[in-house]
Amino acid sequence: MQRIVVINPKGGSGKTMLATNLASFFSNQGKVTTLIDLDPQGSSVFWVLSRPEQAPHIQLVDAHNCPHNVTRSWAIQPPRNTEVLVLDTPARPDLINLPPLLREATAILLPVLLAEFDLHAVTNTVQHLRIMLPTQNNMALVVNRAPSTPSAACRSSALSRQLKLPVIANLRDSRTFLQAATDGLGVCEMKGSHYRSDKQQIAKIAQWSTMRATIREPSSPNRLNPDVIALASIA
Repeated sequence: MQRIVVINPKGGSGKTMLATNLASFFSNQGKVTTLIDLDPQGSSVFWVLSRPEQAPHIQLVDAHNCPHNVTRSWAIQPPRNTEVLVLDTPARPDLINLPPLLREATAILLPVLLAEFDLHAVTNTVQHLRIMLPTQNNMALVVNRAPSTPSAACRSSALSRQLKLPVIANLRDSRTFLQAATDGLGVCEMKGSHYRSDKQQIAKIAQWSTMRATIREPSSPNRLNPDVIALASIA
């Protein structure tokens, strides 16, 4: 099972946008996809519940609204048929309780804006992750809302060199993602040639994540421990 964790402590970096678009992509590829919303704001929950009936099904786990008649760890475990699990983490995640979840991830994606405060936040996060995790070869940066300018491309390359992490995609500064989200869709489900480049970038992220899972899977557990999810969702 692929286990993709989207993380960045800075609010507004595009975690939910990236998580929902990856869930949309994999579900449209015929994969049994589960999206876990660990953020108390519940934006991913709202997106899944807004999806049209004819859209490919995405299984939802709302970590902050569980039935009262079952234990929390039982209520938030992903369904057993899950092939791709995408976890949308909150801003200011609990870095004390998060490491067990990250150690079981097949891919850790850090969406980041090229603004000064955002770069500072992601730099601190990467430093913490390097201390907590035995290996970082499944970590990557996704530059979000990037203007199509030479200076932005230079800053993206400089960030990659500084953090020693690959930038696997540069998502445009456009309204296409917002338009898709409004309809409960991902850009891969939108019609029109003006979505082509955005679809290609999401596909690149999905393909990189799948390759990481192929490399790590032999030594990875078949299922994510529900107690690990319960611990990570403590805000």
